[in-house]
Amino acid sequence: MKLNLSKVGFAYVVFIILGIVAVIRIIDLQFIRKPDGSEVIARTSREREIPCTRGSILASDGRYLAFSIPEYRLAMDCMQAADTLFDNNIDALADSLALLYGDRKASEYKKLIVSQRESGRQYTTLNKKLLTYQQMKRAGKFPIFEKGQRGGGLIVEKFERRQYPYDKLAFRTLGHIRGNEPQQVGIEGSCDSILRGTPGVQPIRKTEHNNWIEDTEARRIEPVDGTDVQVTIDIDIQDISERALRHQLAKSQELEAGCVVVMETATGEIKAMVNMRKDEHGRFGEEYNYAIGKKGEPGSVFKLATLTMLLDENKIGLDDEIKAVVRWQYGKGQPFEDTYLRNYDRISVIRGFEISSNNVFRMLAARFYGSDPGYFVDHLNNQLKISRNYRFDIAGMAKAHIKHPNDGGYWAMADLPQIAMGYTCELTPLHTLTYYNAVANNGVMVQPRLVKNYQKDGVIIKEFPVIDLGRVCKEETVPKLHRAMRGVVLNGTGRHIFKDCKVEVAGKTGTARVVRPNGKYIGADGKKQHQATFAGFFPFGNPKYTVIAVIYSAPTHNNFYGATWAGPVVREIAEEIYANSPEWNEPLKAGGKLPEIKEYTTRERGADEVPDVTGMGLRDAVVCLEKGGYEVSFEGHGKVTAQSPAAGSVSEDKKIKLTLTEPSRKKNEEKSEPAA
Repeated sequence: MKLNLSKVGFAYVVFIILGIVAVIRIIDLQFIRKPDGSEVIARTSREREIPCTRGSILASDGRYLAFSIPEYRLAMDCMQAADTLFDNNIDALADSLALLYGDRKASEYKKLIVSQRESGRQYTTLNKKLLTYQQMKRAGKFPIFEKGQRGGGLIVEKFERRQYPYDKLAFRTLGHIRGNEPQQVGIEGSCDSILRGTPGVQPIRKTEHNNWIEDTEARRIEPVDGTDVQVTIDIDIQDISERALRHQLAKSQELEAGCVVVMETATGEIKAMVNMRKDEHGRFGEEYNYAIGKKGEPGSVFKLATLTMLLDENKIGLDDEIKAVVRWQYGKGQPFEDTYLRNYDRISVIRGFEISSNNVFRMLAARFYGSDPGYFVDHLNNQLKISRNYRFDIAGMAKAHIKHPNDGGYWAMADLPQIAMGYTCELTPLHTLTYYNAVANNGVMVQPRLVKNYQKDGVIIKEFPVIDLGRVCKEETVPKLHRAMRGVVLNGTGRHIFKDCKVEVAGKTGTARVVRPNGKYIGADGKKQHQATFAGFFPFGNPKYTVIAVIYSAPTHNNFYGATWAGPVVREIAEEIYANSPEWNEPLKAGGKLPEIKEYTTRERGADEVPDVTGMGLRDAVVCLEKGGYEVSFEGHGKVTAQSPAAGSVSEDKKIKLTLTEPSRKKNEEKSEPAA
């Protein structure tokens, strides 16, 4: 056989190259890039995050608006159990799993576990279905699993499901969770760092079969649950406000959207914030926070600020009269026309406010501030604070702005009179409400707030006080402004809406055009959009709440008025709050008795009897029942109105079903009108 020297030579060269590479690699590892211990450890150990429980959001009275319910998923280290324990109990474990989940046969569970054990698997998800706390505890007593993780291989993974027991109530204000992450809106978004908590750390290590298991010898860091946030929202007032706005928007196809904010006068606490839009099918939803995000020209509700300044500086008195001018020329522009003045020769200032005369306020502003319009705007900004851009508790607050001669842009002579009656300026509904609240609050402006405090295990750890932003006018000016606002309701543009109202309301109507996408008041389609507003307070003699309602029209050829559309919303809210406020109603008649309050304590019932959780919120009911070992399911939202089995009976299977309803909402939904 003839030797092929060229092939042999090539083979020797290859072996020599491989040997050189091996030597270089050894030298590199031993002397040049010698791996330290951390690199070795990194390949054999890791850390696994231990989830924490997100904090709850509480209403002003402590009821839960949002909370997290823990749920659990079962996995198994199939290699952990000893052979004898496994062989003697695998059939019983498979039977228990089939009964627990109800989706596979026992033989299928046995086949899964056995095959994973034979292949050396130390982590196997038994079922993706999440279990309740009671189901998880029951599984911990199954054969093999009763020996725990180290003896039986049971692995329990914790997850959380966010619950909103009042369904879509205050949906945009609260915010919401998608997956495990909050959307950057509402309280869920702005208070995420407070609510989120701090996850724990569980060291894990790699086994010889390349599976990861808990490293019981390494230090475990326990999770820190999130902090609860208590907000100022009053569930009942929020519900009243949502229904009132929905009723009004349902009356016409030309009504597209609206918002309502109810504020506690003395504190600035927001008791309700509603943002609602109606789609083409008449369905309502909260897609955008109009109350804080939509700024625009407020219209005639701004006249209160102009009136405040005139009275505060003693320029005029409420009963002073001026000439009524239907067509008023100011500068070289188009004359300002005001048809409301056709029946007047002379008109008092208060009457001009009551009928919402534009020319009365245009002329007064021009007479007293025409020589120095910058002073007028500065006073509105600095003294009256109507455009004050304060920090708000949730993201999305638009910045208010009033056009100023020194802004650097074009300033027209007509801008001064237009500002005086609510144009050439931009405010959000909340800016307008904050100013009205200052007038209701004896002239003192307080900062609006949604967050009351932070709590941990029911203990307040941080409280947010009332923030005084200062006076907007002299104390002696306040009664004059109240008189003018009450006059609007008794004798002016609001008289038909508030006639025979059960609560004495004071306020102001306003209608403004909305700039269309083409930058003009009339769109390319020839249609207009309006916003109708009513802002005021009640009860008149002792203001407790200040409220604003804004209704936005769809593009239309028709006209649109604040009293007609926004006023009824405020009236319904005021009367409903009155009806639900015991301190405003008549006291009990002589001899009358308070209804008995049943207190059902553990001592009063037998150890095996089902506790009474009717009247509780969902979270409280679940906690109460799970502590007693019951498995809870529920339907509906609101408070618990029924339970099965009934209180006092005995539940053999330890299962209880709760029915939740919101009585006030259910009662009024039957009266609600369908969208036209």
